[in-house]
Amino acid sequence: MRYLLGMLLATCSLAAMPALAGDCPAGGREEKMALIAKAPSCQEAARLFKLCAIGARLDGELAASANEVCEKTSFAKMTKKKREAYEAAISACNAPYAKKRGSINRSAAAHCRVDVMADYANRH
Repeated sequence: MRYLLGMLLATCSLAAMPALAGDCPAGGREEKMALIAKAPSCQEAARLFKLCAIGARLDGELAASANEVCEKTSFAKMTKKKREAYEAAISACNAPYAKKRGSINRSAAAHCRVDVMADYANRH
């Protein structure tokens, strides 16, 4: 539980930070999606997500692209118990924003999910 609260607090602070223009090595939506999808590892996909996220609805799509990389590179051999814990952490990221409207809420949930992905990839 303490882990989930920490992740949520970290997400709130990250979501409050403005995106730094020019940090992302790709321009438009499609280019950003492709860049993340080609990442060789979950950690790299998470790093690129952070560079390319803009605090809007697009962040959810970028997070989904990072998730695909993480599933292939880091989570494919995850035990059932670790998978359940991972999925619970992802659900905890989505829960505070499930009934809220607005792209900033979608972005905050996406940032939290990517933080969880990167953390699990580093630890497992």
